[in-house]
Amino acid sequence: MKKRAFSVILALALILQLTSCGGKSFYEALEDTVRGETEKTGSDAGDDSYEGWFADDVWRADVDYRDMEYESYDLSRLEEYTAPIYELAESGGETEDFNAADDALYDQIAYIYTLYVLKSNEYYADSANEELAAESARAMQVYYDAQDEYLLAMRALASSENRDLMTDYYPDAAIDYFAGFEPSSDEEDGLTARETELTQKYYALMAEEEPDWDAVGEVFVELVELRRQIADILGYDSYAEYAYESFYMKDYSPESAETVWRGAKEYFAPLVWAKAGEITDRAAKLAEDESFECNVRAVLEALEKGSSALDGEVYVAYKYLKEYHLYDLEKSPGKADEGFTTYLQYYCEPFIFNAATNTFYDFPDTFHEFGHFVSYFYSGAGLIFSTPDNDLSELHAQGMNVVMTYLYDELFDPERADVIRDTVLMELALSVVDGALYDEFQQRVYSEPDLTPERVNEIYAELYEAYGYAPYEGYEREWMSVVHNFTSPFYYISYAVSALGALEINELCQENFETGRDKYLELLAMDPEVWYYSEALTQAGLSDIFDIDSYAAVAEALERALDDGPEAAAA
Repeated sequence: MKKRAFSVILALALILQLTSCGGKSFYEALEDTVRGETEKTGSDAGDDSYEGWFADDVWRADVDYRDMEYESYDLSRLEEYTAPIYELAESGGETEDFNAADDALYDQIAYIYTLYVLKSNEYYADSANEELAAESARAMQVYYDAQDEYLLAMRALASSENRDLMTDYYPDAAIDYFAGFEPSSDEEDGLTARETELTQKYYALMAEEEPDWDAVGEVFVELVELRRQIADILGYDSYAEYAYESFYMKDYSPESAETVWRGAKEYFAPLVWAKAGEITDRAAKLAEDESFECNVRAVLEALEKGSSALDGEVYVAYKYLKEYHLYDLEKSPGKADEGFTTYLQYYCEPFIFNAATNTFYDFPDTFHEFGHFVSYFYSGAGLIFSTPDNDLSELHAQGMNVVMTYLYDELFDPERADVIRDTVLMELALSVVDGALYDEFQQRVYSEPDLTPERVNEIYAELYEAYGYAPYEGYEREWMSVVHNFTSPFYYISYAVSALGALEINELCQENFETGRDKYLELLAMDPEVWYYSEALTQAGLSDIFDIDSYAAVAEALERALDDGPEAAAA
């Protein structure tokens, strides 16, 4: 089965929630199919011809990012690609005719999406530029409209007597979905457009030298109310439930996250606050060390050395990144305070964006994103019907940072290596604490009636102290600087969940680096569009993060590492 056809099955739940069709029962009906395909496509599939950790069948265009040009797409051009599908619906034809028409249409949708990514990257690099903001929003809307045009054309064929033409590429369940597709309502479109306007307003406010915090609070409250409307329209009891299930395809509920909240408070917050002061002081001194070269060239050189020492296949991904300039790692005043890795669908190439600081933090930040890059490089990504497991994706990134710490002595002088290593491990512990804190914060805020900016601040202040943070003047507004609260609510729990897995990899590396490295590479080779996080951990023999008893050993190993360095043996 083509990977794209499998992606249809895997992520139809997301699309179904964005339309009038009922998604939950449909997804449940497909579970067995998804699991069966997962067994065949996992990293241990048992293919005798398989060598190394990663599959090598992902096509890439080998196009330099600097040669990718943006154009303002006229949606009427898409008619050239939808017309053959409508003709097949009406007059019939051969299966090969549909396959060719579908490939051409799908590639055009991928091109439109890639145009949006190119403009979006440009906007993130200059986030106060109103013209870029407007064109980025327009490009995104063109993609959404193009997606609807694609699905309407597919509906015409799937609803016709010629639907059997589609069976080479799509299973019956997907064809049935096409047949029942209805575009989103004008009300949903209006809410989505307003959501984009508000997130762009947030970026503009935060780009100011002195943000208007009252205005930022008002934007947040409006976003919460708007998103609650969206969840209600789509039949969900809460936006948390909607986001967990539809945006992030989690195989656990918002209620399950309470175990992570508890583990963060009981096992990690005390460790963080016992050791954070000294590590933070050492990090601050290193960040001010002007003799430490931390520009783009230095970061890429360190990534080259680290990736080549880690694994040959990982090094291949690095060489591709460098050769085709698939990164923006420069420091610039107008850049949005973001770090992400995206996928240029038309070219099948990943791209790393990072708001650099020209301090040592740029090394682990880039290593983190490189974990995402390698995953994309070898697994690819679907488009319309594809939703990755964000927890597993973040484990790919967090785990890359962990295994790289064991190579720091080859990348930095010993004193700097120790500071950066301790900082990375402490930030993973903070990821557990903050990931839990912000998930609990968001769940409470989104369930709060008659929400006001003042009430948001009160909730945050209460949780801030519950997780062990010490109050300071203005601390109750600290949440406003966390971009995920505005752009990606309920994503933050992925940092906590994935950090727990990464810290268990650290525990294995303490005992034997090769064992821990190989466990990480095994996980990195698992496609997050195929594997759920919990399934991946089980497959790899790691602990259940929803079992509170699993937290103590991971926290103890982290404490040993911070006390004794990377060579500490797990007792």
